[in-house]
Amino acid sequence: MEQKITNVLRRNSEAYRAGHNLIVNQGGQGSSKNYSELQLFYNLAKNLPEQRIFTITSYALPHLKLGAIRDFENILRSAGENVNAIHNKTDKFFRIGQSIVEYFGIRDSKGVGPRRDYLYVNEINNRIDYQDFDHLFQRSHACTWVDYNPRNEFWLHDKVLPHFRHALIKSTFLDNPYLPKGELRSIMARKGKPEFENWWRVYALGEMGKFEGTILPNWENGEFDDTLPYGYGLDFGFHPDPDSFVKVAVDKKHKLIYAQECFYVSGLLPSELKDKVSEFASRNNHIIGDSADPRMIANLRTSFNIQGVKKTGTVAEWIRLMQDYKIIVCGESYNLEKELNNYVWNDRKAGIPVDAWNHLIDAIRYYFMNMNQLRPVTRAY
Repeated sequence: MEQKITNVLRRNSEAYRAGHNLIVNQGGQGSSKNYSELQLFYNLAKNLPEQRIFTITSYALPHLKLGAIRDFENILRSAGENVNAIHNKTDKFFRIGQSIVEYFGIRDSKGVGPRRDYLYVNEINNRIDYQDFDHLFQRSHACTWVDYNPRNEFWLHDKVLPHFRHALIKSTFLDNPYLPKGELRSIMARKGKPEFENWWRVYALGEMGKFEGTILPNWENGEFDDTLPYGYGLDFGFHPDPDSFVKVAVDKKHKLIYAQECFYVSGLLPSELKDKVSEFASRNNHIIGDSADPRMIANLRTSFNIQGVKKTGTVAEWIRLMQDYKIIVCGESYNLEKELNNYVWNDRKAGIPVDAWNHLIDAIRYYFMNMNQLRPVTRAY
């Protein structure tokens, strides 16, 4: 039987041939990400001339058997393999070509097993912690694949992606021409319905979900509108918080805030901060900074057109005014997206946000406050 080849399989194959040893698949329902990764596993195991060890794992063996292993057996049958002849169910491995493809549940095994060449971790955000992954990853020599539905951010986004070279492959149901018609109808039935807005974002579009109760949920990715007047917001980081610098434009007519992260760095000395700002802004650009540090403002003023924000009104009042706008997140604004997905109320009734996940958001607010000089009007939640 001819192998079903999807765009996801092609992209994973290309990432592997390009030399990536960590390939991350973020995708929605029915995108074929799991199936495609297992197809690639089979193709490698079948064709490599020397014995290699492949590992398929997820958080528990029953979960693995009902999902990835069932798919893998279907792939083997479609390739003409005699599954019963090559499957050792007692020791939980398949012998394919010269190689061994083993499988186990992380929660069911003692430790993470011996070293291997290739690793596939299915649904890495499902009851698997960073320590589990790190132990497996360190013992995998050639290449590691992981996948997940992006319900929300988790340890992968803090501890892995910023620190290890990787290929990130995003996929949706549109990448899978073999999706059963019934499943396609089920997905499309949720399109455009407010009650399924977050579901559609995660499971249809394969984009990062939003926590319930986020303060500024009305945002999307897009291009910066360079036809608008723009400036910069700067929030000073008092150790261990980062210095955060963001390019901002406000379209009052259409109720849009354009924001592009410039930098998000901790531990900068005053001279280093000045150098960092100069990478993005010139003396002519208007910068609105945190007025809590007037000495830093004065130091930067020798090189830039910067002023401290005039703090009229409360933080909550300005947040309410910002909630009337859609935020367009531009460019590679990883930390800004992360803040927007995590910025929640500490006390909703009192209008007190958490004092966290707010460094770039505060920098945006400073510039927004400067563009709206009148005191904001208090309104009920």
